[in-house]
Amino acid sequence: MDSSEPIKSLEEIWPLQAALNARAGFDTQGLGRRLAEALQTGTLAAEGPLRVEVGRAIKNYLDALSSECAELQNCLAWKHWYREARQGRQYELGDVQNARVEAIDMLFFWISLCQLLGLAPADVFRLYAAKLGINHRRQDEDRTQAEHAGHENENRQVI
Repeated sequence: MDSSEPIKSLEEIWPLQAALNARAGFDTQGLGRRLAEALQTGTLAAEGPLRVEVGRAIKNYLDALSSECAELQNCLAWKHWYREARQGRQYELGDVQNARVEAIDMLFFWISLCQLLGLAPADVFRLYAAKLGINHRRQDEDRTQAEHAGHENENRQVI
């Protein structure tokens, strides 16, 4: 697919992101496949080189994602000591176009993280639906932040 053709789904984005990562020297999709296969076959060691390799790659992409989050935050007048805050405009969104691009940059790294964890688009939709139910239940139960740690095991149900 060339850049002039419209992208219509996550299924089309996945290989494009994998190819972009490969150009930069990172085989996110291949590494994720190895992890998923080891999980599926029960051969993923409790510790070892695959976990380290995946962990190192995740850290790299998390750092990049965090940087994009900071760049998006800088589209806001968030600093409490500047004039905007004194004028009641703290958190005012400034450069909307740049904010949109920063959000898309975040998507690039988010997809890369999904690939590293062996997730395909269908997995994302399935896991999202399962986690959405948990998040609704958490709100329905009117939980407090202090109660959160006691319910973290709910994430184990998201399969």
